[in-house]
Amino acid sequence: MDGNARHAAPDMPPNESNSGGVYSAGGIRMRIRGAAVFVIALVPVMAAAQQFMPAPPGPPVDPNTRFEVVAIKRYADTGNPVLMRMTPGRFESQLPLGLLLRQALQKADYQIVGAPGWIDMERYSISAKPPDGVPPAATTVLLVNLLKDRFQLAMHLETRELPIFHLVMAREDGRLGPDLKPTSAECQAIIEARIAAAKAAAGAPAGPLPPLPPLPGPNDPLPCGFVRNPAGVLGGSGRTIAEMLRALSDLVGRPVIDKTGLAGLYDFSLKFAPESAGSNTMLRLLSPGLPPPAVDPNAPSLSVALQEQLGLKLEGARGPVEVVVIDRFERPTLD
Repeated sequence: MDGNARHAAPDMPPNESNSGGVYSAGGIRMRIRGAAVFVIALVPVMAAAQQFMPAPPGPPVDPNTRFEVVAIKRYADTGNPVLMRMTPGRFESQLPLGLLLRQALQKADYQIVGAPGWIDMERYSISAKPPDGVPPAATTVLLVNLLKDRFQLAMHLETRELPIFHLVMAREDGRLGPDLKPTSAECQAIIEARIAAAKAAAGAPAGPLPPLPPLPGPNDPLPCGFVRNPAGVLGGSGRTIAEMLRALSDLVGRPVIDKTGLAGLYDFSLKFAPESAGSNTMLRLLSPGLPPPAVDPNAPSLSVALQEQLGLKLEGARGPVEVVVIDRFERPTLD
């Protein structure tokens, strides 16, 4: 990656975005209950492909909302798997700065221009105290202001005409591939029930988080609402095509626009040669010394896999893309 220019993510499933459940997507686990917790943690059995987690939903937040106290120190690897966590009264992060910037801006590599290359190399331990009662939806505002105050972040938005992809049906008759199927009525009912429970619990005082359900093995069926995204695999259960697009955008390094016309929820399983797709940014930054994943010599390229397994294909195009131009970003003064 160019050191002076930086160039996207499965979203939270509808059944998990506001519930007290767990969202396991490619090694990143996020849990939210009421206004209580926002966590990103590395899960060893899955490898991350997305570059940021979508911000928790919520009402508009005052853009001047800031942490009340912030301490920044050199990163020391303690083996703690939690890489970013926000709970009532406390925020912690050990993310590489590049990932923290993506999380704050809610932008992918290809949407961030002009950031210094060292931000993907350096990590700091950040501890901060959010204001009392601040909702999870305020997390990105808090992070942006932290970066402005302590890292001298200055930026502006531009819309540029850039290469994109359209996701379309591969077959003229619109037939789906063997590994893309409408989600079962049972799973759809589970998702609807979780959405209803989340709405009912909105604004309620946060209680203890429920225990995490066991993660499925690499070859086990996915539970309803889960996604699997290790190197060379993209699978999901009870997901929209729009949620699949975010993972594809990361893999191909440019926006993917849905032109399939497919509505509703789907189960899908895509297996491809990982070197045929984009680099696994999250895993590479978190574990720079990790050897590249083993490659199945018989695995098809991503484009071939999409057509043969899902009945979809990518068509190149150009279109307007919003980018953040970084005008200034500096190393912090340590506490």
